[in-house]
Amino acid sequence: MHNSTLAKALKDFFTGKFLFLSLAPLIAPILILGTFFVYGSSEFFTLLQDGSASGDYSYIDESAYPILTYLLGFAVFHWLIMTLFVLLGTFGIVLFSLVIAVITVGLLTPYIVNAVRKKSYLDVKSTDGDSFLFSIWSIFIIFMKFILLLLCVLPFLLLPFVNFFIFQLPFFYLFYRLMMYDLISSGVCKDAESIIKDNRLYLFVVMGIFFFLSLMPLFGLLLQVFFVVYLSHFILNKSKEVELSRNTNMEIQ
Repeated sequence: MHNSTLAKALKDFFTGKFLFLSLAPLIAPILILGTFFVYGSSEFFTLLQDGSASGDYSYIDESAYPILTYLLGFAVFHWLIMTLFVLLGTFGIVLFSLVIAVITVGLLTPYIVNAVRKKSYLDVKSTDGDSFLFSIWSIFIIFMKFILLLLCVLPFLLLPFVNFFIFQLPFFYLFYRLMMYDLISSGVCKDAESIIKDNRLYLFVVMGIFFFLSLMPLFGLLLQVFFVVYLSHFILNKSKEVELSRNTNMEIQ
């Protein structure tokens, strides 16, 4: 069953719809923020060039920073400043875009679940999702537990070799709980909570693999939609099996 779930998830993921959902939350913020950054950096570089040509650095207190004013007169110093500016700006854009993309994928979970259901599990009925206020409260509780767990593992940072792995435990907890809650709160199916509970060992292993992939820059982020697609297939397929077993037992009785 697991191989079948993986095959279905991969087949769905490599369609135009899901590839777009994977790329759009990352590319759109990069393009928008990148445009502002390019414009801002060009203005900044023009300001440096004009100051170098005229010797007017009125935007800097020359009496307080005489060395800086002197160095700004050299083209190589301009190049160094712009290089650092571009590197830090690019890193900031990518980091901020990652945050936006993760939040966006979380908001898209109900849509992804419904798309998977319509394609392969029309006979599995959805349920009403959690209300907005209840979702906020549940996420708040998850974050409070994450912070508590994070505080508990802080002393273990002093241990060599194992400190990195121990420090990842709170983040794995947050990753696991938020993704499971996203699926449950989206109303994936009425048996979702019991399916997750009955298969928690398998899901821990799967989510461990997903978490490891998520630690890889960009690569892990682009697979966030795939994670949701896979888990949707798994839960919906399990729900279908439960419903079939339930109907069979009723016929026997």
